[in-house]
Amino acid sequence: MSVRPAKKGSSLRLPEHTLAQLDELVRRGRFKNRQTAAAAAVERLYAEEHHHLTARQEAFTRLCGALQLGNSRESLHIAELDRLDWESRQR
Repeated sequence: MSVRPAKKGSSLRLPEHTLAQLDELVRRGRFKNRQTAAAAAVERLYAEEHHHLTARQEAFTRLCGALQLGNSRESLHIAELDRLDWESRQR
């Protein structure tokens, strides 16, 4: 026997064209009702946002070599200041 989490009531005001789109998805059989369609949309947006956040974090980690070299934003900033100082002395 599965236990479903308690549902909390909510009320949303959506533009007419959005409701028409929800109704079209339900009419086509893609979703059982407006509620399941809206819940699926929120879950998809949340997952997409989580994916983008994770991708940005991974890109930063690769950029600064944080795992391999122990770099941080602060150490990168200091290194950039050192580089600029060196360049200014070369001129």
